[in-house]
Amino acid sequence: MKKKLLSAVFAATVAASTLAGCGNSTAKESSNKQTIEFWTIDLKSNFEDYFNDLIANYEKENPDVQVNWTDIPYADMQSKLATAVAGGTAPDVVNLNTQFALNLAGKDALVDLNKGATAEQKDIYIESLWDSARIGDARYAFPWYASPDIMFSNNALIEQAGIELPHTYEEALGMAEEFYNKTGAYLFQPEEFFNLLVSENIDVLSSDGKSAAFNTDKTVALLEQYKELTDKGVLPKTNWGSWAEALKLFESGKLAIVSSSGSSLSRIKDEAPDIYEQIKISTPLTGTNGLSRNPLMNLVVPTASKNQEAAIKFANYVTNDDNQLAFCKLVSIFPSTKKAAADPYFTSDESTLEGQASAMSAKASETSQDYSLGVANQESIQTAVNKAYEAVIINGEDIKASLAQAEEDVNKILQENN
Repeated sequence: MKKKLLSAVFAATVAASTLAGCGNSTAKESSNKQTIEFWTIDLKSNFEDYFNDLIANYEKENPDVQVNWTDIPYADMQSKLATAVAGGTAPDVVNLNTQFALNLAGKDALVDLNKGATAEQKDIYIESLWDSARIGDARYAFPWYASPDIMFSNNALIEQAGIELPHTYEEALGMAEEFYNKTGAYLFQPEEFFNLLVSENIDVLSSDGKSAAFNTDKTVALLEQYKELTDKGVLPKTNWGSWAEALKLFESGKLAIVSSSGSSLSRIKDEAPDIYEQIKISTPLTGTNGLSRNPLMNLVVPTASKNQEAAIKFANYVTNDDNQLAFCKLVSIFPSTKKAAADPYFTSDESTLEGQASAMSAKASETSQDYSLGVANQESIQTAVNKAYEAVIINGEDIKASLAQAEEDVNKILQENN
């Protein structure tokens, strides 16, 4: 999956759902300074100099503050954070992905930054990304680095089929059968079912977030359309949403389109140089909402922090325009602030494929979102929704019955967590 890619790029950063981040910061002399405990997710091995410089600059500008940086292994973050909070030693600023941030927010464990941050602090972010960690009117995270979807296409296969490159799922579905018959390759691999619902403007939950809303005639029609094509064998039946499977098919010439971040180009170049030579870059496929996916990492402030105002100020500093831009120059990620995202750095070299990917990421980020429901238990809900796809597409079960079961499962999850 794409989140796995981001994980690899950062030597173990983002994975499918949870988070991480703890090592040991250099000991500092004790003083009467206000201390900020800052936890990140497996970033120290590759970016120690960047963070040491960032912290040193912050402490120079704020001589009354001392920042202790702790970088925790991926697998340990959830348990270490829970232990720290329970023991009264909660960190002040923590690096989390959106789903885990929302899980904690639903337990009243995070500060509402919509209330705690100033207008000046909040206004720097791309609006759709600022809204990602949202529950109701509250916002529980400063968006940090992102990895917007862009489209890689195999130009040789597109030319062999004699088609124009599709830009929407509707266009791609209409071309899929003809494309397969002409090339023997799949035109695209569907996103996971949950993401397709979001893309097609089908509400997963009711407006109050208290009940399932996706069991509709529109969803039935959507599944019927995909089932017809997968039953014919012209679209993949399995592994919807699996980035690893999509990349494998793309690198073997069996898939014409793959959505990923620009950072995956180096892997394709190493593993399938002949396919790399055929790649064209464009905006990703979108549904009726016109948005594409943009998995985020964020900074949050736990309510257990004893230094919330100072923590908000530091988290905002780490994610400001200048610091995000500097971070993006070290690795293929994309900033979440409006000014940094518009910097000429991302569009300055379109002579190379990597430069084209950077420029396209800048364009895609303007209409992207980390798909979130604005509820605390999204991971469980997402799994329940995706079971409808498995039942219908993979196992051939009745569409309406499968959606009804998924609806029942989601409502049960919502009731258990209210």
